[in-house]
Amino acid sequence: MKRRAASAATDVEQLGIGFEGIEVIAPTPPEPAPDTMRQIVSLRMPDALLARVEEAAQARGVSPSSLMRALIAAGLDRSYAAVRDPSDMAAELAELRRSVDRIASRLARGEAKGP
Repeated sequence: MKRRAASAATDVEQLGIGFEGIEVIAPTPPEPAPDTMRQIVSLRMPDALLARVEEAAQARGVSPSSLMRALIAAGLDRSYAAVRDPSDMAAELAELRRSVDRIASRLARGEAKGP
């Protein structure tokens, strides 16, 4: 097979094929969706708690990260309008701990839903 020399290719006239007047428009960068996760937050926890989180996530069929996001969002979505002083916050935290313990106990017993 005979090949053309490189210099021969530069002497060829290019024909217009109808793209005159069409501007090249750079694509706009996509905007993140409102729920796009752009920040990584590291959370340290005791091994026993991590094991509980992993078990709960596996029982629900979600990743531990998804479970933690859901739990944090649920906690933040609660109304804290009535919390006015540190003792209110301590009582709220104590109730949250009791709720987590109740949920963990139900999960350990294999109950899907509880009261």
